[in-house]
Amino acid sequence: MIDLSSFSFIFIGETHGFVNDFEKEQEIINKANPEFVLSEQMQEIILDTEENYLSLIKKQKISELVSFEEVKNLVLLCQKNRIKLIGMDFTNFGFNKELIPVIKGQKSPTKFQEKQIEDILKKREIKHLETINNYNPKTKKPIVILLGSWYLKEDSLLMTSLNNYIAYFPRDAEGNQLIGSPGAAKSIKYSHRIKK
Repeated sequence: MIDLSSFSFIFIGETHGFVNDFEKEQEIINKANPEFVLSEQMQEIILDTEENYLSLIKKQKISELVSFEEVKNLVLLCQKNRIKLIGMDFTNFGFNKELIPVIKGQKSPTKFQEKQIEDILKKREIKHLETINNYNPKTKKPIVILLGSWYLKEDSLLMTSLNNYIAYFPRDAEGNQLIGSPGAAKSIKYSHRIKK
């Protein structure tokens, strides 16, 4: 049994809908009982008071790229447990009106747009790291961090810049870290990596 309280950071890799991400998130959040959950999907929304929770639940709007339904279970879990739920990304993940249809798969990207997307991904990684470093001194409990499994690759900025973490990520039947669609794979399991 892993003592989650011994870590500064607990990462949980999301597939954004390929598997039921919330199941693993709920399990870990309930075990860790954090003061803060940082979430990529919440973008720039900060739910640190009951008023903020009630306002979002009433309005039910996240952004053009994330529906309230996608984060509803997480929002309600954190509200119930009096956990501060903090967005750690840009609104619409930093993508402008021209790029949103590309991200949604409605249009193919031009070469220029591919470069823009690559640049935005790097800016997002830096924003994630800055947010984590901002909240780390504000609590003695581990911080639970929810973001795309892609950001949890061993050579990623977060994994190489931070220490004292456990990172949970989904993997396919062959044991590969899942960073895209599992295709027809039925057997998705979670592995973890520890760095002290």
